[in-house]
Amino acid sequence: MAHPLLSPAWILKHLFALAVFVMMIGLGFWQLARLDERRAANAARVAVLDQNPITVTGAGDDPAALVGRKVRLSGTFLNDESVVLRGRKSDTGVDGVHLLTPLRISGSPRAILVDRGWLPTNQRSPEARAAYAVDREVTVEGIARPAEIPADSPLAGRDLPLPGETRIDAWLRADVPAIQAQVDAELLPFFVEQLPAPGDAALPRPSDPRRLDEGPHLGYALQWFSFAAILAVVYTALIRQQLRQPEPRGAHA
Repeated sequence: MAHPLLSPAWILKHLFALAVFVMMIGLGFWQLARLDERRAANAARVAVLDQNPITVTGAGDDPAALVGRKVRLSGTFLNDESVVLRGRKSDTGVDGVHLLTPLRISGSPRAILVDRGWLPTNQRSPEARAAYAVDREVTVEGIARPAEIPADSPLAGRDLPLPGETRIDAWLRADVPAIQAQVDAELLPFFVEQLPAPGDAALPRPSDPRRLDEGPHLGYALQWFSFAAILAVVYTALIRQQLRQPEPRGAHA
């Protein structure tokens, strides 16, 4: 008679347990690969910060060559055209908004949206934001970011004006083509995430680009490896329990 652990029922159990074990180990290594990708992306972001900035002139700027790079631009903020990006957090995790203001580039009729940084929620109204208007010419350094165009899906959140309003003041994302509809100056097709000035804690407060994390990937990997180990221990105990059971009478008849 065949060994009980080699019966058809047990063979199916073995195959199922092995498939689950291999899947868990595979998911653990996949999370480790994601961790390596995240670390590489973080290293690339830090490397960009140490590069010399590219000057944006408003004429002949190639978005493909600028997006993801450190840039410098001079001009005058169009304070009355400011909007906010809602649902943003400060570097310490406090809810708020980001102030997004077009900057008319010096010597050019064109402008570019600048994410000037975080404001507390109670400062999101146009009246409160007036305190952060800058009327003089400024020079801004930041990272050029691609326009955040929503996916063509009914599930994607949409930016719509409030009842009775024709202008959207609070946006989910820096959707440059959509924001262009309510800005008089022609906008460049990307926006700039302003970099913080050393030691400047004034509002609006740009995000610290060096505050990077590695995400939850290491923790997830350890979880999957732990699940695989638990499965191996439990299944081994189940097999040992089966081996300790007495054979039925007549098994060797």
